Amino acid sequence: MLEDTLIGYIVKNALEMPDTVAIREKRYGVWSPTTWREFHDQVQRFALGLRTLGFQEEDKLCIIGDNKPEWIIAEFGCMAAGGIATGVYADSLAEEMEYLVTYSEARFLVVRDQEQVDKVLNVWERIGPKVHKVIVWDSRGMSHYYAEYPFLERFENVIRLGTGEEGTQNRDYLRRRAETMSPRKPAMMLTTSGTTARPKLSMISHENLLWSCEAISQMVNLEKGDELLSLAPLPWIGEQGYNISRFLMVGAVYNFPEETETVRKDLLELQPFYFGGTPVVWEMLISTIQAAMDNADFFKRYFYKLATKTANKCITAELAGQQVGLWPRALNALLHFTVLRPLKNKVGLGRVKMAVTGGGAISPEVFKFFKAMGLDLRQVYGQTECSGIATTHWEHDVRPETVGVPMPGVEVKLSEEGEILVRGKNLHLGYYKNEEATRECFTGDGFLRTGDTGYFGEDGHLYVMDRSKDIMTLQDGTRFAPQDIETRLKFSPYIYEAMVIAADRPYVGAIVSIDLENVGNWAKKRNMSYTTFQDLSQRREIYDLIKGELAKLCERFPDNIRIKRFGILLKELHPDDGELTRTRKVRRKFVNERYKSLIDDLYGEAKEHYLDIEIRYEDGRLSKLQGPVTIEEVSYS
Repeated sequence: MLEDTLIGYIVKNALEMPDTVAIREKRYGVWSPTTWREFHDQVQRFALGLRTLGFQEEDKLCIIGDNKPEWIIAEFGCMAAGGIATGVYADSLAEEMEYLVTYSEARFLVVRDQEQVDKVLNVWERIGPKVHKVIVWDSRGMSHYYAEYPFLERFENVIRLGTGEEGTQNRDYLRRRAETMSPRKPAMMLTTSGTTARPKLSMISHENLLWSCEAISQMVNLEKGDELLSLAPLPWIGEQGYNISRFLMVGAVYNFPEETETVRKDLLELQPFYFGGTPVVWEMLISTIQAAMDNADFFKRYFYKLATKTANKCITAELAGQQVGLWPRALNALLHFTVLRPLKNKVGLGRVKMAVTGGGAISPEVFKFFKAMGLDLRQVYGQTECSGIATTHWEHDVRPETVGVPMPGVEVKLSEEGEILVRGKNLHLGYYKNEEATRECFTGDGFLRTGDTGYFGEDGHLYVMDRSKDIMTLQDGTRFAPQDIETRLKFSPYIYEAMVIAADRPYVGAIVSIDLENVGNWAKKRNMSYTTFQDLSQRREIYDLIKGELAKLCERFPDNIRIKRFGILLKELHPDDGELTRTRKVRRKFVNERYKSLIDDLYGEAKEHYLDIEIRYEDGRLSKLQGPVTIEEVSYS
């Protein structure tokens, strides 16, 4: 059946609605459409072009670049040619690219532009013997490259190869492949989070992805023609499972922004029907809104605060199952119409029917903020190994502190140690070239070991505490999840990232990275001059600002797990320095080792620490970052 595989859905949609728009890409300020027939033909021609170039069954293809139509054409073209595709994050360093290309045994690479080609050239001596072709879809400024490097191939040439005699002889190639393709065959290999070690490649089948989408559709109404925006990175399971697979299954319209830098503007123009993002995305949106309100006039600030305060009271009561009085409801309805609805339109969420957050813990305050704005926001829990989702909320049973209930057909239980275990048709086929890790990730009865600790409440909802190995214990024996504190701290528009330190310590400490844009705007509004991030981060006024934020946000915690001492870093935590994963999760072990001497000083008598670390620029150059970091105590009323 065509509905058994992703390729089958491309064929099905091209047959049933050939002239309906499948994809839009914003180019030079204009949204350019591609119909289902055109999309089908591009995938088929790319697959045939690959085979003409020597692509063989079970070959691996690695895609490196920003979210663009060529990305998914290459991905599905690879599947149709009998191969398996994997993706590398566009901002990855050359060494990270080399690791994944080597690990995946990719014979073909598809890259966006000169920037990515230059990364390939930096490591070509090591990957060149096994890579047959490097296909480029944006060749601007690269004319001289093709004469110098014969392994380079233009994307349009691959399409042309599949259009000529090969295409004439195989007009129904995609359909024939779809009819013979096994749904249990690996559709793609996606990287795991890599928070504790180098990422592994998880093999995801067609059945995994389509079964998960079918389960989601029982909880979320999905409709033909829904407008989706390609926002999250394409190598991430969240985008592959929630957007791309659903785009194919229901015949939605998949929209690509012009550039990564224009996403906010493009979101505002498009106003998608569904919106999904990691907690980082939601924190970025709330920081943008709060910073804009800080700079607004008194009249706008007053009504914004009144509207959010009223809406928050109503949504808090509603989520707790309590009745909301007539007057608060009437006032909330009026303020929503006059203040909050226009605000949603201003950030591009005006037409959103349903929104999701996943890929990490989100602060209940952030969650409630968007619920109060009128968004049907739901949290999902999952990981690459279970196709990105195992639990979520039903529409009328949303609890900010939980990740919902198991999806239909998915079993979730807890081990004796409290580890969350998952079983269902959404579980991956295993890790590529790593049988030992594959064995270790499953229990004897077929449950996936998630590595997360949690518990079920009386309401049947799953509460996730943290990664099992990240649960901390103070010297007095108090156990707590640092993630709970960290996610709440990031509700502040001035805190970009925070990492809690407390394991086997007498009290809780933290290292904080400020949000340069929002803190910079705060400083300018108060006529504070500064030169660099480092200079701004160590200003007395900024320490007072962050100290106040920490005191306010930690008030709800018991005394012994409130942050007592902290330091502000001279830079943002960054993936290029290995401090964050490419999906912006803190690599706790690495950060602990990198800032060990600073952390030690947090638990001594020092009022200042001299930081001396090595940093890496995006082009791979190394440099030194040196300077004093003030250490402060937080006081609570």
